[in-house]
Amino acid sequence: MAHSPPPKLWYLPNHRDALQAHMHFLHKLGNAKTEANYHAYYQTLIKDGTANGATSNANLTSSDVPFKTKCIIMKYRTGTLYNQKHAVLFKLSRSQTCPLCPQVDSALHILSGCQHIHAN
Repeated sequence: MAHSPPPKLWYLPNHRDALQAHMHFLHKLGNAKTEANYHAYYQTLIKDGTANGATSNANLTSSDVPFKTKCIIMKYRTGTLYNQKHAVLFKLSRSQTCPLCPQVDSALHILSGCQHIHAN
């Protein structure tokens, strides 16, 4: 029985820069600051004991949490929950003000509950 030589391995080219440019051009997503991201901040909170990883991530495996809510949680954690700050960044708006109240719109503003008083 003849032994065939092992397959020749080669390195794939790194397409990171090209992919990043493509994604930014089409979706305005490619120029994320990878050195200062939400994940690194969260890991710091886990290491110093401020956050409990098991409790903090329990919503992801809970059948009591609706899928849409899980999506919102992940968008908040990754900094991709769309708000007026993103609209200005993507040149879709000129104002960072909440459309309902005079406060600056942000993910925290959305999730903590806009204090807009609805007129009758």
